Amino acid sequence: MSTALYTDRTPLDERRQSHGDEDQALDAEEEKGRLLDAAFFKDYLHASDRRPTKLPWIVASVTTILLVASLIFNVLQWRTDERCIFPTDLPDSRKAIEYEQRTFTGALMYDPDQQKMFRHKDAEVEYFGEPSQELDDAWSDMMRDRISTADEFPPMTEEEAAPYLPELHPLPWDGLYHFEPDMFHSLHCLNEVRTRMAKVLYPNATYKGHDHHYEKFDSRWDDTAHLEHCMDRIRQAIICFGDMTPSPMYHWDGFNIALGRPGAHTCRKWQPIRDWMDERKGGPGTWTPAELKHTEHRE
Repeated sequence: MSTALYTDRTPLDERRQSHGDEDQALDAEEEKGRLLDAAFFKDYLHASDRRPTKLPWIVASVTTILLVASLIFNVLQWRTDERCIFPTDLPDSRKAIEYEQRTFTGALMYDPDQQKMFRHKDAEVEYFGEPSQELDDAWSDMMRDRISTADEFPPMTEEEAAPYLPELHPLPWDGLYHFEPDMFHSLHCLNEVRTRMAKVLYPNATYKGHDHHYEKFDSRWDDTAHLEHCMDRIRQAIICFGDMTPSPMYHWDGFNIALGRPGAHTCRKWQPIRDWMDERKGGPGTWTPAELKHTEHRE
């Protein structure tokens, strides 16, 4: 078997001329294609410029919605902050929350003439001092306990009691849920400390004051535990409130101790809250003096 090898016998110049013509034709076709692509792209751009698009309107609409939402949120937030309503405030009580600037009374002072420190008694009503019927009456009026301390415990609605279920139960003597605003619980505790300390501060006082003998309602009552609870509750209430009003330290010549005395505080108004409590306690489930013994069991 033989192998044949074929060769192109066309003259060399002719072959070169033929390849040159083919290359030129290919280049011409490529150039034509590029021109067509450029023309198409240019026409597309011009057509796009002429066609209306929804994108700017979409962007403008979304921006407007966000701005309006932000405005509404800021207005609502401003109104809430203005009244300082806390998420934990009982919803029904929020209508009674108002604020005022108030300067505390009873500041400690020093009398250079008598060379004696004293408490400035500049309050309209005094709540502390040597035991007297007037002091007890002032506390009774503030807490509305001239007839029954049950006035501190208005009934709760089913909706108000719901967050505390299932641990919370209706009280057995009226079948209703009851509560005590924390403010009044702290005042109750402060009054307990007052009556206990009066025996120490004024051992010779002829007026012994109103003393609560809870153990007569239940022998398992622990008076020491109750008093410790009250003092610790007052501590926590003060920390919780976190009042940062400055109390500048005042100094008198001849007296080696500086005394703090603050300016105006931002406070919740007492009277609207007191009025709200009066309205709440007047509803169904108001206790009678005969049921007083059931009201003394607190946390």
